[in-house]
Amino acid sequence: MLGAPASRVPSVRLFSTAMMIALFAASLFVFMMPAASAAPPPPYFGPNVQVDRVPAYTAGNPSLAVGSDGVAYLAFAGWGGTVSQTDIFFTKSSDGGLSWATPVRVNNDATLANSQYEPSLALDGANNIYIVWTDPRNGDNDVYFSKSINGGLTFSANLRVNDVTTNSQSEPRIAIDPLDPNLVHVVWTDTRSPILGPDIYYANSTDAGVSFNPSIRVNNDASTSEQGQPAIAIGPDRSVNVVWSDPRTGARGRDIMFAKSSNRGLSWGPNVVVNDDTGNAIQSDPTIALDEAGTIYVAWTDYRNANTASDIYATRSTNGGTTFALNAQVNDDGTAMPQLVPSLAVSGGKIQVAWSDCRTCGSTSYDIYTASSADGLTWGPNMKVNDNLVPSDFQFQVSIAADAVGDIFAAFLDTRSSGQDVYAATLDVVPPTANAGPAITVDQGAVASFDGSGSSDNLGIAGYSWDFGDGSTGTGVAADHQYPNAGTYTATLTVWDYSGNAATSSVDVTVRDTVAPVPRGGGDRTVDEAQPLFFDASASTDNVGIVSYQWDFGDGTTANTATANHVYSRPGQYSAKLTVTDAAGNVGTSQFTVSVRSSALLGMIQILEGVIAALAVTLAFLAWMVWGMRKREGAQTSRGTPMAPRSPPQPPAQPMTQLPAQPTAEPDPLDMTLPGSPPGGP
Repeated sequence: MLGAPASRVPSVRLFSTAMMIALFAASLFVFMMPAASAAPPPPYFGPNVQVDRVPAYTAGNPSLAVGSDGVAYLAFAGWGGTVSQTDIFFTKSSDGGLSWATPVRVNNDATLANSQYEPSLALDGANNIYIVWTDPRNGDNDVYFSKSINGGLTFSANLRVNDVTTNSQSEPRIAIDPLDPNLVHVVWTDTRSPILGPDIYYANSTDAGVSFNPSIRVNNDASTSEQGQPAIAIGPDRSVNVVWSDPRTGARGRDIMFAKSSNRGLSWGPNVVVNDDTGNAIQSDPTIALDEAGTIYVAWTDYRNANTASDIYATRSTNGGTTFALNAQVNDDGTAMPQLVPSLAVSGGKIQVAWSDCRTCGSTSYDIYTASSADGLTWGPNMKVNDNLVPSDFQFQVSIAADAVGDIFAAFLDTRSSGQDVYAATLDVVPPTANAGPAITVDQGAVASFDGSGSSDNLGIAGYSWDFGDGSTGTGVAADHQYPNAGTYTATLTVWDYSGNAATSSVDVTVRDTVAPVPRGGGDRTVDEAQPLFFDASASTDNVGIVSYQWDFGDGTTANTATANHVYSRPGQYSAKLTVTDAAGNVGTSQFTVSVRSSALLGMIQILEGVIAALAVTLAFLAWMVWGMRKREGAQTSRGTPMAPRSPPQPPAQPMTQLPAQPTAEPDPLDMTLPGSPPGGP
């Protein structure tokens, strides 16, 4: 953001009267008010945080800026006690507005009973801190300045900015040249002229606030009109741009005027009317900012719509302030309740306006609302900033700033606690980055540790949620979980920031199976030999699943199916074993005994088989003999010599007459000599 200051805010001493008037007006319209609207979807403003604390007992008039370091810097007017009265305090937040440093007193006046108020804060490119404020230490109000070059730990001696001390100088605003941090610009409302009345004056310092040059009048009218409520911003071309509320054209009411200096504040160009209505409505509380292209954006409180009380209007100039575009209404409530005192910030191509809003007065009170635009002419839905809903609490005097990526920081007066404090809230527009960590491998039933500390967000992570992928969940940046079942799981981490932006990251979890399967189907058994025996392991169980079965029957044979039939051929005691294996290699075994009985019937059958086998051998032998004899007889017949029939055994014969010799027959290899008959009796 280039020189975008905090908006003008009412002084502490004028605040109570202004609020009484506003609240009275609001009470007239309570019967017309709708119920408070529901919270918007993300992103939304995060939790509201109280900024002030001892030594600042109360607070108001916040002025906020965000540095290039992402730190939020804040000045405010706070009650320092009965001795010092109201002082100017400084604090800062380095964690996106979630916490704030102990306030440091800026003014160093020795007259402690003075009340300083209306601070305005600006930063240079090195994030040195520059603050101006209204200070009555010399009797009349003057504009004072102080600077810190050590991050707000200490502040320089206070220096008066205005060069005339008569009458009153108030409502100061400050801006720093974007290229030369020694060039400090200050603008304020000045009543030095008893004839012309309050005017807008300007002074600069070319030595980083060691001294200030003579004051110069910015408004160019010669009337006695009371100009006031100035705001200032520096362009990328180093031009000085000022707006203020101006009633010089009585028939038009108060208008918003603009003037520009193109020579570092040495002289000022013509005063240009910013608002485009031609009636006598009041325009007030202007705020100004420029983007990197030099486009000028202005927002203000506008009473042109008689039926809706005051509204917030905005416009832009793309020609250096020579002319301004048609004015656009920013608030979208459409009610008859007032909107007041806007603050404007520009960064990252986004224009943001915030203001105090009474649209829900009755159900609540004045709240802080905001809207954004990409061009300064068309505005998005309004969003509530404060998070309290108590009707008696009200919020006012908002100051906003934007960082380089478009995050919006808001600070405002809030009565919810002590009655007058400064609270802060942040709109984070950048989603976080989730990191669930590396893949995890763990044994079944063991503790798996998850670590989301690698997740990040530009302004901080608000919460962590884990979905372990098995129906269980957890919270926290780190979490432990035990998986009862083996398998592969996907665990998901969800992180979100304080504006509700969320991101997820997943991690693969491998849970190793460490539970052995349970074999079923063994058990001792008895069977007769040679009888088939059925083995069934299909009832075996495993937490994941069985992939193989192995039977060892104890007789040297095996099977690798869930069911098997086996026949034991011999009686005896056999030690058998069933082995089941799961996919992880876990093994379960069951050993059992198979008793094989000898069978009597089988023994008889075996004996009969032996007898039959012996008979078969005998019959085969006899058949062989008969066959041999028949073959020999056939051979004799073929030679013409009939074979004499076998006679029964006779008694020893008497000598016989020798017969003629017969031809010798061919030897028969199967021929054999049978034993003779047993000898006869004596």
